Amino acid sequence: MRVWIDQDLCTGDGLCVDHCHDVFTLLEDGIAYVVEDGEAQNDPGGSGSLAAVAPKHVESVIKAAEVCPGECIFIEIDAPVDADIDYDVDVRMAGRIDVRDDEAAA
Repeated sequence: MRVWIDQDLCTGDGLCVDHCHDVFTLLEDGIAYVVEDGEAQNDPGGSGSLAAVAPKHVESVIKAAEVCPGECIFIEIDAPVDADIDYDVDVRMAGRIDVRDDEAAA
């Protein structure tokens, strides 16, 4: 699973950091960014800042996306790799989750 934040939608509330500080951070501009290997991915407004989510953080990242008031957290799931993810998401999240099944497309 990978995650990114659309900084144009971020309200800077920091709820994502409260839910999973290992994956999200607030920078000096007051906007949230995803973190991978301890480094903030800062491609504002773009999915070029996809960060891999460790299995132990999957539930926290999904919960952070659900409670985000700016609805700016987007999740990408690789169906063949992430097949074991079993989590019911809020219906409002449906538009922010991209399930990729590249193996089936081949």
